[in-house]
Amino acid sequence: MNTSQKRWGVILALTMLLSATHTSFALHAAAASKPTPKPTKKSEVKKKPVKKKPAKKNVVKKPRKISKPLPSPSPKWPPKGFKKAGDVYISTPKSEKELVGVLSANNVLLNVFKACERQVCAAIYVASAQKCKWWEVQSIVIGKYADVLGNLQTFAKGSKAKEVKTIILISKEPVEDYAEILNMKAFCRNDNVIGKIPRNTFTPNPDIAPTPTSSPAPTPVAAASATPTTTAAAS
Repeated sequence: MNTSQKRWGVILALTMLLSATHTSFALHAAAASKPTPKPTKKSEVKKKPVKKKPAKKNVVKKPRKISKPLPSPSPKWPPKGFKKAGDVYISTPKSEKELVGVLSANNVLLNVFKACERQVCAAIYVASAQKCKWWEVQSIVIGKYADVLGNLQTFAKGSKAKEVKTIILISKEPVEDYAEILNMKAFCRNDNVIGKIPRNTFTPNPDIAPTPTSSPAPTPVAAASATPTTTAAAS
């Protein structure tokens, strides 16, 4: 190879090198001129908190305690407000409200008291330290003008020791007569019962009992006698 050919070869190599350098520079410049894309912020989707269902608790049933029945308190003795008469204690209702409360708690007494809508009645509380097989209550019935109409005997069923019993006394007097039952005396009886119980027996006062009056005898009327007439005999 001569010198001229070597020169042209060097020039060609330089030309190719310059061309490659220019192209690389242009590519770098173009790449540098392009704006760098900014990263876009993605909107965050907030997830709603998931409510967890409360876990069912196992209910442990406690064994039920069986409470023993408490013994009823023993009644106060002697009963408050009662008057002692011999071996028994007696009292009467302080008001109609008190009596209504006693009757409403006892259907048997309530049915007995229905008779008092038509007849004069009274109520008495009785009690005894000992058991009574049956009770007898003696009283008198007075009229509107304080006259004694008669005696009333009331027989009632028995009671336990220290038990307060209510007895209804029923007379035969109608309520329209404004009679009253007074002088009540109670007796705790343990002998054999005679007759039906309960019952009321009224004995009228013979001093004021109406006595039957005889009807007046009719006044005799004299019969008119015919007077005989005499006729003169004809002569």
